[in-house]
Amino acid sequence: MSSRDVDRALKNARFTQKTQMNALNLLLVSTALTCASMASAQENKLLDEVVVTASASEVTYKNAPASISVITAEDLENQGARDVRSLLESVEGLTFNRAGNLNKVQIRGLNENYTLFLIDGKRVTSAPNAFRGNDYDSGWVPLEAVERIEIVRGPMSSLYGSDAIGGVVNIITKKETEEWHGSLTNEYTLQENRKSGDYGRTGFNLSGPILKDKLFMRTYGSWDFRRKDSSSLNPDSPSGRANAGFAKSDNKHLDTTVTWDVNEQNSVDFNAGYSKRTHDKTTLDRYSAGITHHGSYEFGETELRVFGDRIDNSYGHGNTAGVDMPNTAYNFNGDGKVSFDADLLVPNFITVGATYQHQSLEDKYVLVGEGGSDNSLWQAAAFVEDRLEITEDFEVTLGGRLDKHEKFGWNASPRIYGVYHLTQALTFKGGWSSSFKAPTLLQMSPNWNQVSCGGSCFLGGAEDLNPEVGSSFEAGFKYNEAKWSAGITGFHNTIKDMIQFPPARIADVTVAQTYSNYVGLTADGKPIFKFENIEEARTMGIEANLTLHPTDELTVSANYTYLDAKNTSANDAPLAFQPEHTANIKLDYSFNEKLSFALSANYVGEQYTSVPANGDMAFARKVDGYITADFTGRYDITENFTLRAGVLNIADNQILKTDWDEFNVDGRRYFISGTTRF
Repeated sequence: MSSRDVDRALKNARFTQKTQMNALNLLLVSTALTCASMASAQENKLLDEVVVTASASEVTYKNAPASISVITAEDLENQGARDVRSLLESVEGLTFNRAGNLNKVQIRGLNENYTLFLIDGKRVTSAPNAFRGNDYDSGWVPLEAVERIEIVRGPMSSLYGSDAIGGVVNIITKKETEEWHGSLTNEYTLQENRKSGDYGRTGFNLSGPILKDKLFMRTYGSWDFRRKDSSSLNPDSPSGRANAGFAKSDNKHLDTTVTWDVNEQNSVDFNAGYSKRTHDKTTLDRYSAGITHHGSYEFGETELRVFGDRIDNSYGHGNTAGVDMPNTAYNFNGDGKVSFDADLLVPNFITVGATYQHQSLEDKYVLVGEGGSDNSLWQAAAFVEDRLEITEDFEVTLGGRLDKHEKFGWNASPRIYGVYHLTQALTFKGGWSSSFKAPTLLQMSPNWNQVSCGGSCFLGGAEDLNPEVGSSFEAGFKYNEAKWSAGITGFHNTIKDMIQFPPARIADVTVAQTYSNYVGLTADGKPIFKFENIEEARTMGIEANLTLHPTDELTVSANYTYLDAKNTSANDAPLAFQPEHTANIKLDYSFNEKLSFALSANYVGEQYTSVPANGDMAFARKVDGYITADFTGRYDITENFTLRAGVLNIADNQILKTDWDEFNVDGRRYFISGTTRF
């Protein structure tokens, strides 16, 4: 049977693999030997499962034309994860920008602006509402609704457009069931240091038929919260001002999907959802809706969908410090694709598609120029991907996307990727891709007037910005046997015409006039700055993994990532919040089908928290590396009730901020969770 036949046969396979944990006492060894992640630990069992993010059509994990990791719902159930971001922390190649105690996902040394978040393949973005300090998009789906998470490391602009220049995180939710089933989870985490805020969550998932074999419904909801850290937790900064800890958060979600199986060839999904996420002073209300048609015909598969959302920011950007100035953003998307086989010189699996996006922002406080209090842009694209089965062991994927942007015209993003199975166990992968990233709606809005410098300066958009252009290459191998698996991948990314984010700025009027992006002064004498294309960056590194199954009960897996991320336009200065070394290791032991324990550890190396735009390292700041370790357990008390508990950060390695650009890491804490299934 060919690999393409396997892809077809396993197209509807479910991800039900057992969680793979790692051991604390092997952490230092794993760092030296280059080991592997939680997601990679499943590779020897995931090889014939289907993934949907790495290609325009479904493909087996083994043949996926990209570096991809998968986190399953069972992984989620077997650890003390608070949200999606806490699951992503153990994936190789991913780091976090923790400025302001946020957790902004970064892939291979490129910050959160280059990471595309999808929910069931549909893009989400709240950048127009909260352009700075925005980590909302990784949290629109509660843990109870997650079936799996697919993470593609590396540019995917040929499929997804300019947002995916760094990589893609696709959160795939649970599907409807043919019988009524549901679950209810309650969890609470208690901080040992009572100056740190406790947190907890409750959530449900319910699914079943409305009309037998015809109409199905799935709905989920959740509420999670975190109490604010005490104002006395951190020491004051050198400037004398207090360093804030974690802010209060309060998040609520409700989402419903109705699926109509019209006949054997056609089905339609109707979806609507509401989320309310509050972080400190900022509250975002998101209203979403969409319709998706799936077709399965003799000639191939089709998918057509329209979806969109409205996001209200009750706090807003503001051009007066500390004052509520709300805004509203609208996102509309339409896309369609058709996938089919074609036997040309070699077997081909071809996908052709098109997309349309429209984004608008209403903000009477920030959009104050001659253009009025709103702004919008649209972007359309056509794409094609062809997976060529050169032999049963060698596949080549050719892809290309042609974008038409309202402001920047036509942009092409080609891609080529090869997968070669040298033996049944040994696979080589590698490829090259190009990408582009258009400036955001606000960055190129000439009537944008945003307060900054604590109210002492302003930021504005720039109509003369150019798109950022990227090029990426990766190559590596993976080896999979029944008792062990390993892999290593090297990558090299370059981006030209980077838009500095946020732009250089200063309140001092005299010094401000020496900045290349200085625009002028407000009526009351405050300097104004604009965005500009001044930076070029290069990121390169190695991602390595190792998984061992010494017994049927024990699994050990780990990862190591080396990252060299530089601003090449500033004398090769390092990029902020990009640790050179990270490592994870986990050990999972199952005593029986009911009882299991896990021990895990995470190492984050030293990293710069602030690097001047000119690369003058005399004024740069950095923090030391740190290690945290967790111990968790799971016990199925009955067939329908599971109890989980554990100790997080066992060694109580709490990190406190000593300056404004640093971050906190919670100390030792205890969690308990109960899940009822019915």
